[in-house]
Amino acid sequence: MSLEQSIFSSLGKRWRDAVEQDRVTVVEDPARAQGGFNVSFISGAEYEQARKLKRTLIRRYQGRTLEEVIPGEEQRSRRGACYCVANHHPADIARPSRSEARDRILSDLKLLYGVGPHRESALKRQGYRTIEDLTRHPHHRDSAEELLRLLDDFDTGGLIDVIARKGRRSSPSILHVSGFHDLEDFVFLDIETLGLAGVPIILFGVAWIEGGRIQVHQYLLRDIREESAALEGFFTHVRENSVFITYNGRIFDVPYIKSRAAYYGIRADLDRPHYDLLHFSRRAWRDRLPNCRLSTVESYLTGAEREDDVPGALVPDFYQTYLRTGNPGTLVPIVYHNRQDLVALAAIYTRLWEEWG
Repeated sequence: MSLEQSIFSSLGKRWRDAVEQDRVTVVEDPARAQGGFNVSFISGAEYEQARKLKRTLIRRYQGRTLEEVIPGEEQRSRRGACYCVANHHPADIARPSRSEARDRILSDLKLLYGVGPHRESALKRQGYRTIEDLTRHPHHRDSAEELLRLLDDFDTGGLIDVIARKGRRSSPSILHVSGFHDLEDFVFLDIETLGLAGVPIILFGVAWIEGGRIQVHQYLLRDIREESAALEGFFTHVRENSVFITYNGRIFDVPYIKSRAAYYGIRADLDRPHYDLLHFSRRAWRDRLPNCRLSTVESYLTGAEREDDVPGALVPDFYQTYLRTGNPGTLVPIVYHNRQDLVALAAIYTRLWEEWG
């Protein structure tokens, strides 16, 4: 029985039809979830293209070492060694000033409890143009004063929680909150894993702004046993004032890192303000795009098309091929894919400000 047939009973009819018509391919992760399948779906064309790419890479890099193919340095910590690949890229991040970000938040009366679009229009007709004005309103004074206190204290985590409770995590006002942070405090984060849960992270990608450039460090596992050392390497980039910029990282990357840190008994203080660009991208561009994958949004915004990229669903297969053969060629698109995701985050962040600023 094929993998597709064995899990059909758990799929909806739309997915079953798509697999039967060869429009999507079922990919099983190398490590299965306990007692069940851990699967992803990609298009049949993507799958075939990736298979051809893997064969090409194996031939091209046969007999070469990792250091020759992906230049980097071994980094050691008390938990052992891992491999770090460092790069930098031009940074062109533009956004409004702190005062402009504050003005945008204060102008959105809907952030207060009990204020919807119609109520906001009525309040503005009565002369309440900003949340600051509503500190004089008998019914909205308390919630207006609470939000002003958070603004004055630069409590961005509190602001995000208030806005998310009132609306959605895709609210432009949450993006505006990010304007209160120094760019140097941004930690762009993206990980690659061997599956969806309970298996190692094989690549930690982290980027930050320094000297007008996007600095990128990627902590790559040459062997599964290096995961705890790579975790240590990642945590050196998380400081007291750090904030996270990710793409679906609030649901996936950060909880996954916490889980793997707990597995090794590493204290993981990752409770930081978090700006997940997937939510904003869906709100801004979902009506213009076939999907909101990071690479699709990147292509739409910049016109750049990735060459020799590996779909995220096939990263485990490419990495397992490296472990099995020792051929570093199949690591090349994994590292490239991860680095491009990090650089794309900065570009998407800037374009969102242009869209909503």
